[in-house]
Amino acid sequence: MTRAARPSRSGRTPQGAVAVVTGAAGAIGTEIALALDAAGAHLALVDLHRDGLEAVQARLSRPAQLIAADLTRPADITRIREEVIHRHGACHLLINNAGVVIVEPFETSRTDTIETELNVNLLAPALLSREFFPWLRLGRDQGGAWQQGQIVTVVSMAGIIPIAESAVYTASKFGLRGLMLALAQRFAGQGVLVSSILPGGVDTGMLRHEATHGGSPLNFLSEPQTARQVAQAVLASIHRPRLERYVPYGDGLSGRLAMLWPGLLPRLTPLMNVLGERGRQRYLKTRGLTEVIPHDSARMP
Repeated sequence: MTRAARPSRSGRTPQGAVAVVTGAAGAIGTEIALALDAAGAHLALVDLHRDGLEAVQARLSRPAQLIAADLTRPADITRIREEVIHRHGACHLLINNAGVVIVEPFETSRTDTIETELNVNLLAPALLSREFFPWLRLGRDQGGAWQQGQIVTVVSMAGIIPIAESAVYTASKFGLRGLMLALAQRFAGQGVLVSSILPGGVDTGMLRHEATHGGSPLNFLSEPQTARQVAQAVLASIHRPRLERYVPYGDGLSGRLAMLWPGLLPRLTPLMNVLGERGRQRYLKTRGLTEVIPHDSARMP
């Protein structure tokens, strides 16, 4: 069994906590794992790719539990909970980080790709939160000090501003943000904190694919953040819990202001796309990337 986490006089700390991180082999997941490891957490790392998990493990200071699982399969989600509880007997932090975006015109999208985005981005965090809730609710108690369990979910600015080029991704992130806001209310008083991180564009392989394959210019309205900056926001939400954190804060402020009058979006979007396209071209140039015209887009009239 894992030793209980220690309370902190200056704020909550993940030291000694059992932390489950999904999408742990990706760029953001790796940085989250490294940050939690440095803070003294016991890690259960989840990803579809076992080799990616082993690469993350090689960078950690202590052994982590590695769980290769497919988040589109509910049976795998149940297995994740079973394996974590079998090994640690506890779960104090659930970091819903895994996400996927599939760049394709909605008009010609396939049922299986729609299901993949919805299952990974929305259904999996919902099922994981339900599976781990009984253990998160127990929190941790050491030396008479109580600290609540916590769910921290990496959402997206696409959970605030709709992205026409990624309609299903937008739907999944709107739903995910709403789910976390609802759980924050439902779990209030039950010993489980709920926090969301809403980053704008993040410089990852997924963003580079979007930049070269017809993704939304809105991802480049501001300079893309680093995966480490998102991980720092996750750690900040553990130390000082907050319902939502925006990375960067300015994107969250402008996005929320724009959505006060959603009827204005058809007028605002063309200007935003022009500004975002300039940012995308700068991004392509600075990273030496070459734009590719997607085959599906080439067939569109």
